[in-house]
Amino acid sequence: MAIQVLIVDDETLTLRSLVAIVESDPELTVAGTANNAIDALQQIRDIRPDVVIMDLYLPGEFDGVEAIRRIRNLFDPPKVIAVTSFDLESYTRGALEAGAVGFILKNDAEALLNSAIQAAAAGDPIVSPQTTSRLIRSFLKPTTAPEIVQARDRIASLSERELQVAHLIGHGKAYKHIAVELNIAPDTVKSTVTRAMQKTGADNGAQLAYLVGQARLDMDETD
Repeated sequence: MAIQVLIVDDETLTLRSLVAIVESDPELTVAGTANNAIDALQQIRDIRPDVVIMDLYLPGEFDGVEAIRRIRNLFDPPKVIAVTSFDLESYTRGALEAGAVGFILKNDAEALLNSAIQAAAAGDPIVSPQTTSRLIRSFLKPTTAPEIVQARDRIASLSERELQVAHLIGHGKAYKHIAVELNIAPDTVKSTVTRAMQKTGADNGAQLAYLVGQARLDMDETD
């Protein structure tokens, strides 16, 4: 059965482009479109899509980040992939903390969107490599900064393998690529992420990767 996708974007040309990209894959079906968060939430209740493509900068009562947060509170919510034209830390952080399982820049949509949808439907996080690399590099604060200390406390019980997998997710690697790189089974990657999520309280793999990136473990080598 084809993966059912709802696409949310307020720009008509962008929406048409995203629809065309998704419809080019026979394993995906565009079940609906919306141009604001209120309409998106109603359509999610009506058509029950598997994956939602959510623009973050939306007009109206609330934006895409708040929409993601509200979607997460629905019964049996769909997976949400955030999309935006703006490579800003505030957007990335807000989307992942709200519960998005992936984050794609619109410039990367043609190359990454369909694989991201398939990955999300399978529970595999995917983030534009440009975004994750920039995000991880952005935490150039002293290791005593409160958010870094808090992140380190949350990941303190992670094993070396769990940290390794989280780092690879943070560099844009999908589960199947992580499995090949580490010479382990894809199911082992998933179970490793699941354990790490339970230990840290992360809601999904992308959020786990963000948390490990925020801990800035690499700074210990240069302090």
